[in-house]
Amino acid sequence: ISRLSRAMKEVAGGNFQVKVETRSLFRDIRDIYDNFDLMVRELGATETLQTDFISNVSHEFKTPINAIEGYAMLMQDAGNDPALQREYADKILLSTRRLSELVNNILLLSKVDNQTMPLEKHPYRLDEQLRRAILLLERKWTQKQIEWDVDMDEATYTGNESLMLHVWVNLLDNAIKFDPVGGEIRLRLHCESTCIRITVSDNGPGIPKDQQSAIFERFYQADGSHKSEGNGLGLALARRIVRMCGGEISVSSEPGKGSCFTVELPGK
Repeated sequence: ISRLSRAMKEVAGGNFQVKVETRSLFRDIRDIYDNFDLMVRELGATETLQTDFISNVSHEFKTPINAIEGYAMLMQDAGNDPALQREYADKILLSTRRLSELVNNILLLSKVDNQTMPLEKHPYRLDEQLRRAILLLERKWTQKQIEWDVDMDEATYTGNESLMLHVWVNLLDNAIKFDPVGGEIRLRLHCESTCIRITVSDNGPGIPKDQQSAIFERFYQADGSHKSEGNGLGLALARRIVRMCGGEISVSSEPGKGSCFTVELPGK
């Protein structure tokens, strides 16, 4: 008990490398020691996650802030050239939008993780919500001349309409981002006996097998060439929301053959 007490003080001081052992003949004492070691490992893992999260957030904030500062300085040097001033102003606006999106995603992810956002549920037309998500992204897919292949059943779903919209916008936005110019995105919604299945498929570069589980982690971006277009929080947020609703999200992909994201939601 004295050894355990000293170890607890170490942990309270921030030392998560503490490990205690006992040769006690009492099973309850051995269980307490084992559970203490398990607790310390979990606390250490949480501490690592928090440190990594802060480091990643700092890095993601730094990039657009540096861009805003740089283009603002260039604008000062542009003199009376309206074309240059307009170009630099557009770059600044792009960086501020990215910064705003990052802040909004972090706040929403925090609320979802801590369950501080009331999960109000009501029935609504899921197929109509998906069509609305496509229209919200119209500017992006028209610029790339992307065609849509849409086949959806009429589906009424009971859930949080606002949160689910984040899921669809993220998945469709990613498909638009990675689909080639003049490509095609396939969207399917089918009501099955036990679930509603939604798939979003693109003809992008695909994702290697060893990276497919990591893409749902915070700040992870499989394709570095599109890093300036996102912050690696979208899929992490989408998976958290889908799981809160009792569903699951997965991906199937091969390099050079595009990607297909599947969302399964409970019920009809």
